Amino acid sequence: MIAFPSYFAVIPALIDDEMLGSGNGIKGEWMVSFEETTETLSETINLADDEAYDTFFDVMSEINIAYVELSISCMDNDDPGPGFTDGMEVVSDVSGVNQGDFEDQSEQGTCNGGGNSGVTMRWDVTSNYTGDNITQSDTTEQEIRNQWTDNGFGRGTWAATVTADISSPPAPIVGDIVDSDEDYEIVWTIISYTVIVEPVIEIMN
Repeated sequence: MIAFPSYFAVIPALIDDEMLGSGNGIKGEWMVSFEETTETLSETINLADDEAYDTFFDVMSEINIAYVELSISCMDNDDPGPGFTDGMEVVSDVSGVNQGDFEDQSEQGTCNGGGNSGVTMRWDVTSNYTGDNITQSDTTEQEIRNQWTDNGFGRGTWAATVTADISSPPAPIVGDIVDSDEDYEIVWTIISYTVIVEPVIEIMN
């Protein structure tokens, strides 16, 4: 039997951990990409003038959250004539979000169907997140993963109140067509992601 020195037994482990492994402690150049997951909650409600509706979105993501977005749209196609466009006021409530420094927002929007109609609110949970692939140099894999994290923020209940603003003539007109309510489409969206970090390897000819 041939006995090899004991250090031969640890060489594979050293190679795996420091050269072929994750490279958490090795500085170098890395390609960073993001695998996104989209979750939505949609509902449509009908509201009369000055009627309010509370909408809620529970977030319990187990991976990093990029951002949370609320979009509310409507199409006023039952007005009796020009000058009577319905609208809305939307006020958020982030008091039910457990962690993170998020501010409430308040917006007003119209139902004219144009590019400026409706209301969109967004809260960035991971700072500076765009989802674009990037290359980072002179850093370690672990430092990159520490940079791209939501720090556990954004979990909890996101909420908002939608109040209808119905614009209609003061009296019935020909055909008894009077605009008295409006349909509002509410869409909550959460973009979550996992970070993929790969070393940049240069192949020399």
